[in-house]
Amino acid sequence: MTDRITDRIEIVNADCYTLLDAWPSDAALVTDPPYGIAYPCNFKTRGRGALADTHDWPDVHGDDEPFNPAPFLRFASVCLWGAINFADKLPPQSGWLVWDKRTRNDVGVNDQADGEAAWTNRVKGLRIFRHMWNGFWRDSERGEAWHPTQKPVALMGWALMKMALPAETLVIDPFAGSGSLGIACMRRGLRYLGVEIDPDHYAVMRDRLQREARQPELFQPSCDTADTGKSDCRDGSLDLPFETHERGGRDAQE
Repeated sequence: MTDRITDRIEIVNADCYTLLDAWPSDAALVTDPPYGIAYPCNFKTRGRGALADTHDWPDVHGDDEPFNPAPFLRFASVCLWGAINFADKLPPQSGWLVWDKRTRNDVGVNDQADGEAAWTNRVKGLRIFRHMWNGFWRDSERGEAWHPTQKPVALMGWALMKMALPAETLVIDPFAGSGSLGIACMRRGLRYLGVEIDPDHYAVMRDRLQREARQPELFQPSCDTADTGKSDCRDGSLDLPFETHERGGRDAQE
């Protein structure tokens, strides 16, 4: 099944591995893949009702097997979330995006990680985005639980900004989930191809993107991305550059 949401946003309900070879290598591959950790998604059964909407989600497709990033590294621009779980399979690279999702002053209990990291060949140095996301303690999208491993639209928009992709770049998301990256691409005017294998998550993604397409254009936060050690961002991010040697890949300053 394929749905064209706008002339720049298209989604497909399919196994991404059956489509992978047809995608152009000059595209940007940005995604949150299954990490291979067999993460239990039965939140309600495990008594996490105080921390999140009480859903018993189906397990994430493919999360019961180790993730191999090799097929996705041929693309000109790559950003893989959850990369600490398969870092031993990635080339050495100085570019990392880090999401700090802790509550303010450690209020509440974080039963998951304090943050997540993405490997990328488009950014130099370590970049940190502070955005609280722990059950109902959220800086955005409160009460909007669409997927067991959902990422904030604000996080995906920040990642796209840091990658500094050319305007006509096609952003491909082979593990699209509930479509947070698609919404971020729509708001930034980027082309997007999202692929999701689970039909229920696909239906949620389609509905979210269709609702977004009906909204007026939203204001996008500006940010000084120069490597100065100071942040002029109004989106919760903080840049922490460090000295390192590039071992390959592309940098957003090229």
